[in-house]
Parts: sequence; structure tokens; C-alpha cells
Amino acid sequence: MKKSRIEQIVASLPETVDVDDLIERLHLLDKIEQAEKQLARGEGVSHETAKQRLSQWLP
Repeated sequence: MKKSRIEQIVASLPETVDVDDLIERLHLLDKIEQAEKQLARGEGVSHETAKQRLSQWLP
């Protein structure tokens, strides 16, 4: 995650924020960013494939 993106996130927060909430939000957004990059590289799994895999584990 780039510093400029972190600055945008921090700027969008309320005046008072819990540090744990901030870290959790940064972590979540970083994971989403990583997943989007993986999908752009064609490394993702299609929705249909995911459903098939889950059906093996869930009744």
C-alpha cells in the first residue's frame, strides 16, 4: 500500500479514532488491494469454481 493511500484513509477518519480500528481498516484495505492485483494477473478463482470447492465442504 502506498503512503498516499494511507494518507487518504487517515484523512477520511473521524477526529477521534481507535488505533485498533485504524490498523484493522488498513489491514483489510491492503488485503483487498492485494486480491485485486491477483485478479488482474489472472490468479483468481472464478465464482463458479469457488462454489464448487465450497460445496465439497459445506452441505
